[in-house]
Amino acid sequence: MLVIGGFKETGLLQYLGQTLVKRSTTTRQLVRFTTLLTFFLAVFFTNDLTILTVLPLYLAITKEIKNRKSVYIGAALIVPACHIGSAMLPQGNPHNLYLYSFYKAAAHHGGVPLTNLDFFKGTGALWILGLLILMIACQFIDNEPLVIETKVNQFNKVETSIFVVLMLLMAASVFGYVNFYLAGAIVALVVLIYRPRLFKGIDYHLLFTFIFFFLIVGNIANIHVLTDFISNTLVGPQASFLGTVIMSQFISNIAAPILISPFTPHAVSLVLGADIGGIGTIVSSMATLIAYKVIRMNARGETRGFVKYFTIVNAGFVLILTLIGLIIVTLVG
Repeated sequence: MLVIGGFKETGLLQYLGQTLVKRSTTTRQLVRFTTLLTFFLAVFFTNDLTILTVLPLYLAITKEIKNRKSVYIGAALIVPACHIGSAMLPQGNPHNLYLYSFYKAAAHHGGVPLTNLDFFKGTGALWILGLLILMIACQFIDNEPLVIETKVNQFNKVETSIFVVLMLLMAASVFGYVNFYLAGAIVALVVLIYRPRLFKGIDYHLLFTFIFFFLIVGNIANIHVLTDFISNTLVGPQASFLGTVIMSQFISNIAAPILISPFTPHAVSLVLGADIGGIGTIVSSMATLIAYKVIRMNARGETRGFVKYFTIVNAGFVLILTLIGLIIVTLVG
């Protein structure tokens, strides 16, 4: 979170967004650029930071566009773009990181530790096919001429370089090339010397939420009727995948895989199920909830219109991606 906060202060994310907006000449092109920006930012940054960066910018620059339906659909596409983009890497989102670490233990993965190849065979397929579906969805946006005047602010290149190195260091620690505690200590030390105020900007609410999810799941795990059902039903690759997608709609895509993971060795099924499951209802993921809150704060008079298309778009993506996910987990096991 320190590294992510550092990137936010460099101005790089705003620069990328403003540059793409300035180059948009039609509504469809604006939505496509916004979707792509969200998708690729989510690969390297957290879902919440990506949405908090892209969605307010999109809402601000589309206020004067008369075709509100296209604007609503464009905003709705930001949520699935964020979830699909972040699905690629273990550190892309909290549930990916948890499951990647959990199944690195051989005892949890059928006696053999989860390999990077196994992980990327599943997430890579979802990532590529998800991007293709997003681009197809953008074709349904009206191709109306668009003129947007926006100022492109420059970013601090030196600071950006520093935080790129720190991000690569943390990524190396996730994959086991560098000791995790050593990498964390180096990042903390550099930030303490160079940008100590970043410690105040850490999203402690998100950290505590993640901790509380573990506590809640621990309590749910004591409900023997539920755990007996999971241990007897959600064991195979397809069943554990579908179970994660469905349960995510009610208890979030963080709590669902944490609850199911002790009962199945199929890591990829849970990873894809959580990535896809987070696109559904408002409570299915923290990112989706944040998107809803951003809409309420920045477009109060149009909340109903945005929520309508959020619901339609998210439901459509969940259904389509669930079918794709079933095929992937069947093939990779």
